[in-house]
Amino acid sequence: MHIFAYTSDKKIVRPRVTFLFTRGECPRYGAIGVRHFWPTHKKGVAMRTVLSVSLGAVLSLLLPSGAMAVPLPAMTPRTPTGFSTVEQRYVYATPEEGVIEFPLQIGVNPANEVVIEEPSMCNGGSAVVRFTYSKSNNKVTFEAVFKGLPYRMSYTRPDDPSTPWNQFPTSVTEGRWQIWLGGKMFNRYSTFYYDGTTGDLLGNEFDLAKTGGPPPGATPVSLPGLQMIETPIFEGKPNGNAYVKFEYAYDNMIDDIGTGGTIQAYVPKKLCRPDDLTTYYTNGGIPASEHLTFDDFVDTINSGYGIMIAVSLEPAVKPAYLAARDNIMVAYSTVWPGMEFDGKAYQFSTATLDFTTRTTPCGTHIAPPLPGGYYDFCAP
Repeated sequence: MHIFAYTSDKKIVRPRVTFLFTRGECPRYGAIGVRHFWPTHKKGVAMRTVLSVSLGAVLSLLLPSGAMAVPLPAMTPRTPTGFSTVEQRYVYATPEEGVIEFPLQIGVNPANEVVIEEPSMCNGGSAVVRFTYSKSNNKVTFEAVFKGLPYRMSYTRPDDPSTPWNQFPTSVTEGRWQIWLGGKMFNRYSTFYYDGTTGDLLGNEFDLAKTGGPPPGATPVSLPGLQMIETPIFEGKPNGNAYVKFEYAYDNMIDDIGTGGTIQAYVPKKLCRPDDLTTYYTNGGIPASEHLTFDDFVDTINSGYGIMIAVSLEPAVKPAYLAARDNIMVAYSTVWPGMEFDGKAYQFSTATLDFTTRTTPCGTHIAPPLPGGYYDFCAP
């Protein structure tokens, strides 16, 4: 797929990295189901996104694996440069030793998530996180300070967000909180398998490995994802204040249940409809051997992708089906340094990347779903 934009001053620009998100009321969303990091974006110059698809590239995905005349090119992450295409400046996380601190935002959620915006958060609430890291001491300390964090919040969705691949609760009663540390932000590739005859999504390599692997004739497709690990569950005080501190080995950042975390990706549900996407999380934790290191966090920052931090509302006792992955009810989150704002919630004009201070009222709601696919090659 090729994605580019026309700016209002008639110039064409292309993003250096594209994330698959849906349109919404905050800058984490881009038009037509994608989010872009643009190499140029002058203040006051609106950009309209245009999506085009290389027919040859799509058809190469649709052919059975044994029938491909030309194999798909290997996907390799971009070499870190230390340059952020969002901030238009160098954003350098010092290698091996350092401190990184930044605020989290509200209203920054992917498609179909519960966007938690409670009055205590909107009226004077805040969240700040800090990493203190030392490779020589093999230690990473993560801290977070909250004001206005809802205490034992309850919420019930009007719908069931579960998919054939992931189960989610529709309701949380007197919930607790959990923080997610995303050290590879869509620069972590993983293999997804599709039925060799129907083209239907079967699952991720790590999930299928638990049931004997993909069936014969399945079509493998390498797709980018976000790898993140969970902290232990916590809660704040009834007044909304909270402070947490967790420590990790620099060279072996595993989650609180001993796994390598989860991989979240936006993947086609069917190969012949390549832009009809679903959110997919690996289940039960990927092997600990696939763990992140803090070098991954530093490299991801310095390559311009940005690391992700999110705070999710979880059942006080997480069900087994949510092991190592988050409930999609999220309060504070951000991508740093790509979304280093002033603590306000933002929105953008529909179908453009023209960001303005948000005018819609604060309130917990559900983010719009991923848009349906436009391209359909299923017909004979």
